[in-house]
Amino acid sequence: MDNEHIFYPEFSYPALHLSAFTLCIDVFIISLKNGEIVRFKPNEIAHFKEWLNRFKVRDITVNDGIPHTDRTSNLSKPTHGFFNLIKRSKRK
Repeated sequence: MDNEHIFYPEFSYPALHLSAFTLCIDVFIISLKNGEIVRFKPNEIAHFKEWLNRFKVRDITVNDGIPHTDRTSNLSKPTHGFFNLIKRSKRK
């Protein structure tokens, strides 16, 4: 793929360096793979979002990156780990 498509006009970072994004009013807040956060206000919001989607940059409003099982775990029934360690030590 040529540089013309890797870079978006007026945006300083190539698509390959982007990790995730969200849109707040008319400003994109973008997380880079190096951990840096940048803001970008494009002239055409829909066109920039299409460009991000074409390069499969994660939209955190759709996918927050947290596996579904972590959100619904039942903390009242510990099956292993720290809680079982406490139970074992009290029995002695």
